[in-house]
Amino acid sequence: MVPTGSARIRRLTAALARGAGTAAARFPVATLLIVAISLLSNLAVRERFIPNEADFPWLLASLYGAAASAVVATLAAEARSLAAPLRHGGALAVSAVIGFAVWFGPRFGIFPPALIAAVTLAVPLSPFVGRGDGMRFWTYTLWTFVGVVLAFLSVLLFTLGLSAILEMIRFLFAVGLSGDAYEHIFVAAFTLVGPLFALGRVPTGFDEALPGPEDRLVAGVRIMVGWIAAPLALVTALVLHLYAVKILSTASLPANEIGWIVTFFALLVLSLRIAIAPFLSESTPPIRLFGRSYVAILVVPLVLLAIAATIRIAAEGATLPRYYLALGILAAGLVVAMQAVKRLRGDIRVMAGVPLVLLALSSFGPWGAASTVGRSQTALIVAEAGGAAGAATLSDADRDPVAQRRLRSRLRALEEAGQIARVLPYLDPALRERVAAAETRVTDTAAFDVLMVGLGLSRPSALQTVRSFTAAAGVIVETDGFDRATTELSVAAMAAGDAPVEPVPVAGPVAWIEGDRLVVRIGTVDDRFDLAPAVAQLPEAVFATEPERLVPPVLDLEGAAGRRLRVVLRQLIQEGNDGAISAATVILFFRASEWEPI
Repeated sequence: MVPTGSARIRRLTAALARGAGTAAARFPVATLLIVAISLLSNLAVRERFIPNEADFPWLLASLYGAAASAVVATLAAEARSLAAPLRHGGALAVSAVIGFAVWFGPRFGIFPPALIAAVTLAVPLSPFVGRGDGMRFWTYTLWTFVGVVLAFLSVLLFTLGLSAILEMIRFLFAVGLSGDAYEHIFVAAFTLVGPLFALGRVPTGFDEALPGPEDRLVAGVRIMVGWIAAPLALVTALVLHLYAVKILSTASLPANEIGWIVTFFALLVLSLRIAIAPFLSESTPPIRLFGRSYVAILVVPLVLLAIAATIRIAAEGATLPRYYLALGILAAGLVVAMQAVKRLRGDIRVMAGVPLVLLALSSFGPWGAASTVGRSQTALIVAEAGGAAGAATLSDADRDPVAQRRLRSRLRALEEAGQIARVLPYLDPALRERVAAAETRVTDTAAFDVLMVGLGLSRPSALQTVRSFTAAAGVIVETDGFDRATTELSVAAMAAGDAPVEPVPVAGPVAWIEGDRLVVRIGTVDDRFDLAPAVAQLPEAVFATEPERLVPPVLDLEGAAGRRLRVVLRQLIQEGNDGAISAATVILFFRASEWEPI
């Protein structure tokens, strides 16, 4: 009997439940962390961010890093037949270390993305560090990858099928779920059910032998690597060697783009060498040729990459991309060198492990990516400014366009590495204090915005006659005795002759801009407030911050007749060289008793 659609969904649901149950029993620490990620993500659907919107992604990254490290620790312990209390206790300890390293890392020079990537990629390798062999590692990695992919495909099929059924019910019976409910379904599916089902598909045995040639999946992998990937790698190697001949014959330097080309090529060669390991004994010509030449074809491209990276770093300093290009050279070079050691030759665990170890090491310490970029770019900035350690060498000074672009580029490299604090000793005291204060704000780039403005790198040019800001972030406004508030009001500049001459009763508050003043009319009473001087006191960073990260400025103004007004600026537009306010969107807080007609 062919199963019906509902039967298929029941079977799929049962399989998902069994996978989630297996994951919870085998990986309890990781399961709890995944549940926490799902709960926080569902709260975010309701616009409830814990601890706040800016730090929410960091919290998810910390929990994910902790969960991945817990899986790594559990698998390593299982492979060594440790007792359950030791397995789970070790997983808890490791997850705590990695989770806190990701959360607090940027404050201590740790680069979390590299650490998270290294921990994630270490999952299939961890059971085979110091035990097993390359072929068992290959088999385990294959079935882990297949299981994870099938798990998420199953979740995708389930959610799409469920959505289709719910939409059919909505169409036929005019009964359905809200849009938020659909969001919760998809978020729960991909942050809870999918990861748990994927963990449930991770193989439990670590000594499974390589499947025979009759296995269809292995046969498919053999065809892909033998007749597609290997020929592509060999042709790419030929092209790169011809480029090397061109460089030698013309005595020219490698192009800048050679870094990414060779990095991709080295990654392709090492990945292919791992994938092709079970088939090296076969007589397929591309496999046989690649297996014999993969070390040789890496040498010249790596030399080209080393020359290009050295030239670029010497001229412009280290940045995160250049650091990881250099790290790629080192990783591939070490793998090539290890082929000279008989005990390590051909061991695909070494080929996979060396890049992962270097990637993990790059996430912290004075040799790490963040610290290296920070030292390199700071030294170049200070040298170009002609200063010394502790001297105030950076200021809002006139620079030629080339120097302006160069300084902006170096500061952005520091910001990407989380190392802006390194330039604080070289700023004048007032700017140093403002940047240090901005580092405590919720927004990730507040200090960088203040620094760029303070050094004249974000200021509108002389040709720019319009500047504005939009503040879309939420804000809590203290009432302080104000008993009335308006909704958002759009106000525009009016000439004195255009504004109403005689006060007339209106249904609600009316406001407009007259010169430097904000004119507010409530009922038959109007008053004028000096808006332009208050706006002039706003920090320049307000005009350089992205709308979703900018908290609306709140101004307290006193009118010509002594009335008090609290103004929340949602949007402001200034035009002309004198910065005249042409339009604004505001929320007004006032005391009703002050606006009663006399």
